[in-house]
Amino acid sequence: MSKTAKTICLEETRALMSAEFREAVEPTACTVAEKIEEFVLKLGYSNAQALSVIVQLLTRGKVRVDFRDYSQRLQVVSQTDLMPRAEAVAIFDNYLAELENRDDSASMEFTQKIMIQAPRRPAG
Repeated sequence: MSKTAKTICLEETRALMSAEFREAVEPTACTVAEKIEEFVLKLGYSNAQALSVIVQLLTRGKVRVDFRDYSQRLQVVSQTDLMPRAEAVAIFDNYLAELENRDDSASMEFTQKIMIQAPRRPAG
């Protein structure tokens, strides 16, 4: 059976972060397909960052991604799902092509708003 984004299982562990604390949440199961969709929405359609996260995950077996208020650690469940970089890129590209061909692909066409803020200056 050929590996696809929908058949490769992952374990995800999130850690909620704030200025005062860091709280780990119980690990959950997901697929590479779910993570690609999440990253495409968060990072931008066919974004190089989303690609690099998926490639790291499928070639090394694990990756940690930090967002503003939480971090997530992703790990491939079965070591037999690890693959060379070219195969990992193909998994990503094939799933993006599948997303484009779905009937609801129009929902992927959205206006993205990006806000860049200067770092806070220390008081004093």
